[in-house]
Amino acid sequence: MIATRRTFLVTLLAVTLLKLLLAAWLPVTGDEAYFFLWGKYPGWGYYDHPPMVGWWLHVLQYLGTADWWLRLPSYTMTTFIAWAIYRWLRTDLGEERAILIGLLYLLAPINIVNVLISTDTPLILLSFLSALALKRALDSSGYLWFVYAGALLGLAFLSKYFAVMLGIAYGVYLLLLRPSRRHAIGLLLLFLAVLPFAALNVWWNYCHCWDNILFNLFVRHSGSSVSWSSPLFYLLMLAYLATPWLLWYGWQRREELRSALARRDYFLWLWLLPLVLFLVLSFSASIGLHWVLAFYPFFFLFLPRLLSIIQLRRSVRFMAGFSALHLVLIAAVLLMPPAVLKGRPVLHHDLIFGSHSGEFWQQMRPHVDGYALATESYVYSAILEHRTGERFAVFGEASKYGRQDDMLTDYRALDGKNIALFVYAGKGVENYARYFEQYETREISVRGVTDVLLLGRGFRYELYRKKVLRQTQQQFYRLPGYLPLGACYFYDKYFPGEKVKRLPRQ
Repeated sequence: MIATRRTFLVTLLAVTLLKLLLAAWLPVTGDEAYFFLWGKYPGWGYYDHPPMVGWWLHVLQYLGTADWWLRLPSYTMTTFIAWAIYRWLRTDLGEERAILIGLLYLLAPINIVNVLISTDTPLILLSFLSALALKRALDSSGYLWFVYAGALLGLAFLSKYFAVMLGIAYGVYLLLLRPSRRHAIGLLLLFLAVLPFAALNVWWNYCHCWDNILFNLFVRHSGSSVSWSSPLFYLLMLAYLATPWLLWYGWQRREELRSALARRDYFLWLWLLPLVLFLVLSFSASIGLHWVLAFYPFFFLFLPRLLSIIQLRRSVRFMAGFSALHLVLIAAVLLMPPAVLKGRPVLHHDLIFGSHSGEFWQQMRPHVDGYALATESYVYSAILEHRTGERFAVFGEASKYGRQDDMLTDYRALDGKNIALFVYAGKGVENYARYFEQYETREISVRGVTDVLLLGRGFRYELYRKKVLRQTQQQFYRLPGYLPLGACYFYDKYFPGEKVKRLPRQ
């Protein structure tokens, strides 16, 4: 069957509505709720990553805080990219080829099921637009599009640091694969356009304990080990994204693929170069699926020059069936009785808590008048604050992830005050109780899950500073020797006058 523009537009609309329903159905995840709080408390940066997704969510929250609404950028972004791919390709390759490639991208399983908001959402869109702008620069005679490409790359950098991989790919392509005086000048203009955005990020980090640098280069990799299976897992992940039939068709057309490599096809190399860099990194770090999604659209932009029209038509049918299988599996999991997961208590608890956090709050609410609110996890605090609108701090050492609360909460102001602490399954209640003059507990039971609400009276700040905040300082706020000393909110609040600790030399 020949694909028509009407078919394409109807499919775009149908898939977007399907993803909207999925976005309204899926329980909110802890990371999503954490990002929602970035939108609630906007800043020039955040502990874990640059600020772009927080800015987007801040704007959206002026009109509502429903999960499906705050997830809007995620499930409309892939629709927009599919439409943009079609518009980009149709002039050179014809209407049907452009439609088929747009449908292939739209119907890819990861683009169908991934309706969750994350830092990758703006990264994917802005990286895609930057790559199109650079291609326009290469195909034109002026230099302005190099500047546009750089500005968009700078915005992508303010989304997530993986934008650096795209910048490296630009440099390799322009200087090594297609060297010329014009390309060298264009690359210089591109990176000059990036500099204001990079400078903003460096300035924020300098004024905030170098949080992003510490987390992404040191803290998040502490205690982790990588085996030789990591590169294999990475390659299998790429095979899943490319899908088995497209890989088979690519093998059948391997001569055409070699020709595309030899003629330095822009989108092919822009896809391959970051993936090769990630392959090298996979020997020392675990590469997640989301790491490569910013470069996924480039895979589809070179396909129409590789595959025949018959192969493209068959691929669209295969892709639709593959995604339908994913949707069936997701529906089966969501419709599964929660009791089935009781053998896995942590997963069972998180599913109940994520889906019914409002019921936990209903049981907590009668007991917490006059108490500051807290949980022992950034996940629980973020979900409860998102659901209730009440401020929930993170109490205790917590984890190496999601430490934005270190900026938001000042435990000095809580000295001698009362704190209501939500404790997972009651584990560690005695440990937390020592930070209060008096305490009592209440059981919170929802749908077969039981947690504990610790009602602590008379918070002992000095003991908490000595036992918890000092450990936090040692674990998360020691700078490498090569970073200049700037402002550090954590030292300013809890250890004023102390010299900032340094990491041991490697």
